[in-house]
Amino acid sequence: MKEVMTFKAGKFIFSNQYDKLRIEKLLVEASTLNSAISDLPILPKWSSQIDPELLYSSVAGTAAIEGNSLSADEVRELDEGKIPDAGHTAKDRLEITNLIGAYRLLDQATFSMKNVFYALSFTSNMLAENHIRDLHRQITTGLPYEDNIPGTYRNGMVKVGDKAHGGIYIPPKIIEDVQMLMREFIDWINSDELLNEHVFVRAALAHYHFSLIHPFWDGNGRVARLIEAKLLQSAGIRYVPKMLSNYYYRNVDDYYSAFSDSIKAKKDVTPFLEFNLRGVIESLQQMKTRIASFIRVLAMRDYLHFLVNNKAITKRQNDLLTLLLDDSSGKPFTLQELQTALPYSMLYRKVSEMTARRDLKNLLERKLLTVDADNRYTLNLRGFDS
Repeated sequence: MKEVMTFKAGKFIFSNQYDKLRIEKLLVEASTLNSAISDLPILPKWSSQIDPELLYSSVAGTAAIEGNSLSADEVRELDEGKIPDAGHTAKDRLEITNLIGAYRLLDQATFSMKNVFYALSFTSNMLAENHIRDLHRQITTGLPYEDNIPGTYRNGMVKVGDKAHGGIYIPPKIIEDVQMLMREFIDWINSDELLNEHVFVRAALAHYHFSLIHPFWDGNGRVARLIEAKLLQSAGIRYVPKMLSNYYYRNVDDYYSAFSDSIKAKKDVTPFLEFNLRGVIESLQQMKTRIASFIRVLAMRDYLHFLVNNKAITKRQNDLLTLLLDDSSGKPFTLQELQTALPYSMLYRKVSEMTARRDLKNLLERKLLTVDADNRYTLNLRGFDS
């Protein structure tokens, strides 16, 4: 813990004090899940599907917390050079474009070789004021925020929060206090004491304390979440750095309350750490399930090859299951749709209903399909477990 006496705002506390039992239990669960995911094989084609999706959902989530209305799909459209629905303002679109650039800055996607030393610095586990200023400059350049100058600390009063989420917090007001606290923040977050904290804790503490200083006129929340993402990413944590923004957006009331509860507790940051770690765990669980599903699809393809070679299923039955494997929506289908709706009708429009029923019966008996009370059939990815 570190206490700093400011010029005008009184004592400011940088604290890493928390309920060890409550937080350690969550850390064990998060670390176990993270290790399990790290051990799972990730094919390049999976990454090419997952990574853009996480980028767009993260950008949409972190922007939505601040009132931006673009969805993840619209963020993708904007990145692809399309103009989303005219209902969105030019400001909303520029906020999104800037955020995409900021996340890609973290991913090093925009670095050329002449910037390699800066890139290595930016992706280290140390934090620097110039990194924070650069992130703020990236996300606010060109935007008409009152008084805001990209990359420049504020000099004046702002109010954060509201009564519905625990009350209003007033950060330090004068630039001398902001400048001093940012220097102290950097020294503290890079200290041996904080470097020895678990990376999930250190990243959350950086997010929380930066938000308390609130050094810029606008964009502080987005920068705080990017700082957290940077520290997690530099420690080799995959997926979570981008997924957390969406967790905060989905649980925005609890997000604000976690800040408020920790501010009221003064030296005890348990409320914010607990909320944050539950988000880490939820994100890791979702990603574990998703990667496991990819692996099951691979295993199912291999199993189908075995069944065809051993004449346990016909080529047409195999082609039907392959179509279902290729259809990521997993939408159920009926016997009628099998013979009349694309893509199934390519296989079944020239065969009799009896043949189609016989195929479905065989696949049900082998537990490769399931059927519900409305006679809708679905691929069973766990069929080869039996």
